[in-house]
Amino acid sequence: MMKYIALILLILPITIFAQEQSNILEATTDKNVFLFFPSPIEKALSGNGDFQFGYNTQTAEKFGVLKAVAAKGESTLHVITEDQSVYSFIVKYNPNITKYEYFFDTSNAVGSINGKKENSNPPLSASHPEDSNLELGRKITEADYFEAKVDNVAKEDISFCKKLLEKGDYYKNIYRSKSDVVLKLTNIAYKDDKTFICLSIKNDSPVDFDLNFIQFNKIAKKASKKANYQAIEISPILESSYQTFERIESMTTKSAVYVFQKLSIDKNKLVNIEVNEKQGERNIELPVDYKLINNPNSNY
Repeated sequence: MMKYIALILLILPITIFAQEQSNILEATTDKNVFLFFPSPIEKALSGNGDFQFGYNTQTAEKFGVLKAVAAKGESTLHVITEDQSVYSFIVKYNPNITKYEYFFDTSNAVGSINGKKENSNPPLSASHPEDSNLELGRKITEADYFEAKVDNVAKEDISFCKKLLEKGDYYKNIYRSKSDVVLKLTNIAYKDDKTFICLSIKNDSPVDFDLNFIQFNKIAKKASKKANYQAIEISPILESSYQTFERIESMTTKSAVYVFQKLSIDKNKLVNIEVNEKQGERNIELPVDYKLINNPNSNY
């Protein structure tokens, strides 16, 4: 947090240069959007949690990956490159994006931390990336999004998530289903003050299943569905979670790991996992007993 505060304070005194119009980026939840800069990325800060911008924090590179976390809203994104140029964007959610690469040069910067703006050539066209002088060094893959802008702790969490999925299902018969869609709890593990909940969704229907939301709530065991009861939502750590659900295509199974700060619950409560379908009614609730939450699998 202190790093982000220091970054904000550093941006405030810089000289801002007027632009004819704001740089507007569009992002969606199921596709990656790549941003290419003339200088390696040093820092980046998004305005809220509805969007994530990933970049390599270990070896400075000239590209980053933008993706929407929630199917809504808009945010801001500020990027500082190693030449001290500052780039400012408005990011908007669009489920039907048509542009997946943006190429920038220093003329697109709104200012410089050094207080001056360098001269540069006209912006590069996204349709002609071969015209740029970017030294990418390697092919960009889907893994760049999952492991881009995460700190060392989150990288370790993601590595552990992969390990859990590779181990296969620890629980065999904890599931709920509706209309040939099966939500299954496959594992719960605990490591470094975090709880890892592994889930799978199997879609045996001829219709794709698009996730509207997945929600985790602590509720009382004896709460009646017809009565009002207090549900306490528990939110996963998105940057540490792995392969979170979006679309489960017909006749396929997908697995995901949701990571939480240490979970423990009273014996009279349970964790209710709710999966809600977008533009559909195949909604599923899976109750998880306190015994499973408080006694996670240690065989990993």
